[in-house]
Amino acid sequence: MNFSSIPFLWFLAAFLMLYGLCPPRWRRLLLLTGSVVFMALGSVIDALWALLFAVVNFILGICIQRTSQRKLTMALAVAVNVIALTTFKLVHALPVGISFYTFAFITYLVDIGRGDLTAEYDLVRFANYSFFYPKLLMGPITRYGELGVDMDRPRISAAGLQNGLERFVTGFAMKVFIADKLAILWNELVKTGFESLPVPLAWLGAFSFSIQLYIEWQSYTNMAVGIASMLGYRLPQNFNYPYLARSIGDYYRRWHMTLTRWFKDYVYIPLGGSRAGTVRTVVNILIVWLLTSLWHGVGWNFLLWGMSLGVFIVIEKLWLNPLLARSKVLSHIWVLFLIPLTWVCFKIEDIAELGVYFSRLFPFFGTDGNVVEGVFWMYLKQFAVYLILGVLFSFPLPEKLIHRFGKTWVGSVALAAIFWWAVYELNRSGNNPFMYLNF
Repeated sequence: MNFSSIPFLWFLAAFLMLYGLCPPRWRRLLLLTGSVVFMALGSVIDALWALLFAVVNFILGICIQRTSQRKLTMALAVAVNVIALTTFKLVHALPVGISFYTFAFITYLVDIGRGDLTAEYDLVRFANYSFFYPKLLMGPITRYGELGVDMDRPRISAAGLQNGLERFVTGFAMKVFIADKLAILWNELVKTGFESLPVPLAWLGAFSFSIQLYIEWQSYTNMAVGIASMLGYRLPQNFNYPYLARSIGDYYRRWHMTLTRWFKDYVYIPLGGSRAGTVRTVVNILIVWLLTSLWHGVGWNFLLWGMSLGVFIVIEKLWLNPLLARSKVLSHIWVLFLIPLTWVCFKIEDIAELGVYFSRLFPFFGTDGNVVEGVFWMYLKQFAVYLILGVLFSFPLPEKLIHRFGKTWVGSVALAAIFWWAVYELNRSGNNPFMYLNF
């Protein structure tokens, strides 16, 4: 079930009311029930798969803890999860959220194998970690020590409720008023046909999609963190304003930070990181980006997206970083030029169509299409407000202002008005699911 949908808002309101009235000793059972119902309302099959994965990994964790061959058992347990996830991706039948909760399970198993964590013997507590519905579908990817051990001890407070509502409303409004509107622009370009795009419109589409993707992801994170806060839990932040970055490497230290951290801690460092010389460092970076590509999807476009980023980061590490560090202007141009191009590779799955789009971005050899002239200014005028809002919310100031004034009575009234306006707009325009639900 999609966060930005009317049915979910009804679900959330009913659940928060029951949660508040429920005696504290029964809240963990209510939380588990609510999370399973949340999944089942979206898809009973997906909920059953998630339940199966949770039970299997609960048992695997205990097996790792009890065996004398801990490293071998851990490796086999991780292989079970990797093979299952890979199989689902290859047959293009992904249960919703599987990429995220599989990585959370792998984290749990590896931490037990390393001796950093003791296996959980309470199935309800483990299931709540597995199914905690604010993070279930699209993360953040949490370690068991960050969330699971505290699942029986929610820290409910007036400040948590206030901050949670503020974050949820901010995210909900960003999704409805910015991301969903910018999605229309990309859909219009698809209808027009990439071969017919004038060069300025092709670049506008690339920049617009980059902003849309960030706003959509950040809006989900705001809603997830907000719901968790209202329930008395803390989720890690997933984004740190990536468009402030001054290199591609810095961009991905700020983008989807829990996934970046996962690959760093469970792939890059175990491979040797940057400790084994230049050649090995380059190989390790490329391995990480190859796996990142495959995590997002089994397709040539994802491979092109991930490996190009890996190559750019290698180039920065070996040669460019000193130059980028000396010039703020050059470093920002580098990021703002390359990142939209990589997101175009991410978005367009058909390689032939991707080639057509790049021929419109860089029409050095002409094009076979019939370019539709005069549409750039039409689309720019139509979507200018949403583009400006998207750019503004890609930087810290708007959310800082909301956090500062949201606690005043004027701010509270304004947030309430924005929320109901967004509900009206959502009801009028229809539900537009988060694109990352496909991964």
